[in-house]
Amino acid sequence: MKLLKNSALLALLTACYLSSSSQGSVVPVNEPNYNKPKVFADLPERFSASIPELNALLELPVGTQVNSVIASGFALRGTVVSNSNPANKAFKSVVIKTPSRKEATLTFTRITKQDGTVSYIGRMMSKDAGDAMEIVKDGNEYVFRKKGFYDLINE
Repeated sequence: MKLLKNSALLALLTACYLSSSSQGSVVPVNEPNYNKPKVFADLPERFSASIPELNALLELPVGTQVNSVIASGFALRGTVVSNSNPANKAFKSVVIKTPSRKEATLTFTRITKQDGTVSYIGRMMSKDAGDAMEIVKDGNEYVFRKKGFYDLINE
């Protein structure tokens, strides 16, 4: 009788083990698509940003149509879709969507530190593009610099 119970228990455990599939599924991984079209191919690898023009964008309300030259030879046409809280004086930010470049969005932020110094950061990218632009400080000026989309974003 004891042998029969042990055999039945062993058969039950074996059936449970064979039917379980909790460790059998493979987690999907997004592989980078390096064949996405480049939407900034017509622009140089690096060019100076017009900080006065970019600063003017920070004051625009949501819904405003933008048509501004933010760098020599680089016109920005789009719509303001978001901006930061005007009560926060330390950070001022704007997001502009540009339909002409695969719905790329420009995110531009002015940071004012407690000592009064001002710095800027920004990116322009589209999830459907293989390239992006980044605003960085280079010496005494701010420049747009081309980057690969996957250099900035991990999927």
